[in-house]
Amino acid sequence: MEDYIIVVNRIEELQSIQDRQELERIFDKARRTIIGGMDVILVRENRNGQQEKFDTLSNEQDFEEYRKRVFRLI
Repeated sequence: MEDYIIVVNRIEELQSIQDRQELERIFDKARRTIIGGMDVILVRENRNGQQEKFDTLSNEQDFEEYRKRVFRLI
């Protein structure tokens, strides 16, 4: 298994259209990654398509806090 990358631009887009199903799919895969001992990397993609890492979630508690923040907004 390898680290899982979440592009927060995509998360924000899914929040704006309230696509709970797709968000659940992304977060389910991220949870399995953390349980498997790997990290979830949060990146923001700029207009040129370059991804800039700004956070790493390496344990279930940090991941769950991030997940709650995301779902609180929809």
